[in-house]
Amino acid sequence: MKGFITNIQRMSIHDGPGIRSTIFLKGCNLRCKWCHNPETWSMKPQLQYIEDKCIHCFSCITVCEYEVLFIDSNRLSIHRERCTDCGKCTERCTSGALSWIGKEVDSSDIIHEILQDLIYYQKSGGGITLSGGEPLQQKDFALDILQKCREHRIHTAVETNLLTDVNTLEAFLPWVDLWMCDFKMADDTLHRKWTGHSNVPIIKNLEFLAKQAVPLTIRTPVIPNVNDSEEAIESICRFIRQLPNQPAYELLGFHSLGFVKFENLGMKNPLSNSAFLKKGQLQKLKEILIRYNLNNNKK
Repeated sequence: MKGFITNIQRMSIHDGPGIRSTIFLKGCNLRCKWCHNPETWSMKPQLQYIEDKCIHCFSCITVCEYEVLFIDSNRLSIHRERCTDCGKCTERCTSGALSWIGKEVDSSDIIHEILQDLIYYQKSGGGITLSGGEPLQQKDFALDILQKCREHRIHTAVETNLLTDVNTLEAFLPWVDLWMCDFKMADDTLHRKWTGHSNVPIIKNLEFLAKQAVPLTIRTPVIPNVNDSEEAIESICRFIRQLPNQPAYELLGFHSLGFVKFENLGMKNPLSNSAFLKKGQLQKLKEILIRYNLNNNKK
């Protein structure tokens, strides 16, 4: 089974319990304006240009047949709309300034790589995590990886936005040991504004998973001037409190570490001027979880 990924991050400790390998799949059906993985939006490989690595030899320009690359004010610029994805420029680039993000891989090759860290999973209670992008977008590929992991008794987790159908969730249920699901905001109008989609199917899927009594952690990335108010977090807490089998709930702090990726990929960053959360603000919001008796450390 083949699918598209950006990379495999080994020795990860932030995407589930223990030491893990996180597999980032390409393709996402949301367009969150604060996204720190914009390279996973498209399922296709994308040309990345890291200017700090460029040695300005401009030999890449000589091999481009479609005049995609050109010099502007003594720096390399790209007509991305002309690119045919031939890859000749990346082959010529010796500094690594030009490279491709994303590749098609076989699930067996992924298993071969993650098995190299099997001892770490076993000793730490870790495993693998499918992330993205949105891993449920590549249903058959993701299921094949999870099923192969089960053969090796590797703990499996999935990070998902839950914008999918119930039939897909039912197909994944036997193969996922931990669900980590984003719930970004309770207000549907705001959800549409900031992510491009309604949260109605996400709410229905959260209710479905909670009824299955599966290990489930709901997570909210707290974004300045988007969902960082007490009212916004309280509305989510009220929803979670009424779910059966009481899922865990976590707040994730906003960071801009992925913002440089927008520039490298020639993409517009909707929140380029966004500020960090004020000091102590995240902790203050976490106190709301305590008031609602929600365990934000439960796995």
